[in-house]
Amino acid sequence: MKSPADGASRFTAALPGLAVHCSILQASTGRFRQFQIDEPALILVRQGWKRVITDHDEVIAGPGEAVFVPQGLECVIINGVGETGAYHAEALSLAPSLVAAYADPAARPTTGAVHIAPDDGFLDALARARQTIAEGASTQESVHRHVLGELVIRLQARGIGLLPDMREHLVWRIRALVRTDPAADWPAATVAGALAMSEQTLRRKLALLGTSLTEIITDVRMTTALALLQASELPINRVALDVGYGSASKFAARFRARFGLSPRDIRSAAGDGERSGTEVERPRAAAE
Repeated sequence: MKSPADGASRFTAALPGLAVHCSILQASTGRFRQFQIDEPALILVRQGWKRVITDHDEVIAGPGEAVFVPQGLECVIINGVGETGAYHAEALSLAPSLVAAYADPAARPTTGAVHIAPDDGFLDALARARQTIAEGASTQESVHRHVLGELVIRLQARGIGLLPDMREHLVWRIRALVRTDPAADWPAATVAGALAMSEQTLRRKLALLGTSLTEIITDVRMTTALALLQASELPINRVALDVGYGSASKFAARFRARFGLSPRDIRSAAGDGERSGTEVERPRAAAE
């Protein structure tokens, strides 16, 4: 893999129940289909380009630009390597409970990705958010909340409604539950019990939403694996174990079936073009 121009590394820092800050590195351009956004997030592109595509529109961000993605958004995400041969971005996801404490409940929910050209004030707020997450337990939680809450307020000032549409709240609750331990078995009885409903009711409600418990668990495992590959240096076989696969080869096959490229392609440069079986897509904004 060619080194990012800014000497960045992969890492993840978290304040449980408040926010997660990730430094994402990807060596090959990749397209991730039917990607489900579990928590509202802001992605600042440092190197390469990012493209978020939905049924209704698309957003493209190059170096120094950002994209906001709302909770519950299903989209295609393309992370594109730059001329130096790597994609690097910072992602800051905000816990729904934090958003609820600062967001205006009267604001109309934002349902699509939003392009952001950060000004100095916004970048300063991002820097403070990164710093407070890095400080961890050495700083009081109330301070963390106010620092991170500033981002919610600044996003709202740009017309972004951060509170989600609650019609598919059940799916998000299940995804949040599974994310606490993606390697667990999660039988239907356990999930139904945690949601205070019967197994029959759980299956019926999911069927009405056009999905199933198995589909949700598998997708959470794969998206968790993608995050670990992009924002940590864990070996691939350890990533497989952490998302419930005892066999690295079975994990790799499932990952490729889900995302169209292998776990190794995330970490190792793969030459020109996307590793997803499709023609290369060049973002217009990045090319202009």
